[in-house]
Amino acid sequence: MGLAGLAAVAIVVAGVRAVSAQPVHAPRPALGAASAPVTIVEYADYQCPFCATWAKTIEPQIKQTYIDTGKVRLEWHDMAWMGDESRDAANAARCAGDQGQFWAYHDLLFASQAGQNTGAFSKERLKAFGRQLGLNTAAFDACVDSDRYGDAVQADFAEATRLGITGTPAFFINGQRIDGAQPYATFQAAIQAALAGQ
Repeated sequence: MGLAGLAAVAIVVAGVRAVSAQPVHAPRPALGAASAPVTIVEYADYQCPFCATWAKTIEPQIKQTYIDTGKVRLEWHDMAWMGDESRDAANAARCAGDQGQFWAYHDLLFASQAGQNTGAFSKERLKAFGRQLGLNTAAFDACVDSDRYGDAVQADFAEATRLGITGTPAFFINGQRIDGAQPYATFQAAIQAALAGQ
């Protein structure tokens, strides 16, 4: 992905820097073993097209090679900076997590992008996604309507801001920062370096 494309969504830096993420004081949606020697902390927005690209193309390769083999844990953090529908989608994904379906809902959101704040992630559409996944409708709809996780989503955004993140996606691999939907080889090199440092 070229720098021009990244700049279009306000990703100013496309590369790797050494920065430490702040510890998280609440359970995170995560894939992989808690004992994995390498942790990838991801900050992303469900309306971000580059986040969708990463989720559809790079994440599956990392999952197969590193997460499923116990070497890497992937932790999700919301950076819902693209508007109300981003915040509502982030809340809805956490609501799906209440029923053990965070990652299925996460994948469905990225597969359902249709422009920013155009109604693709209206509350009615978000609730329809829950029905599509077979969630308990009453519980899920109540969670979406009440914005149960709104404060947590905002706290993630504040955390990202403190870390100097200005666009999505952004990652920390055992403290090494990678900005943008970089090629798989970039993540592979960082993961291998982190594993070698254990």
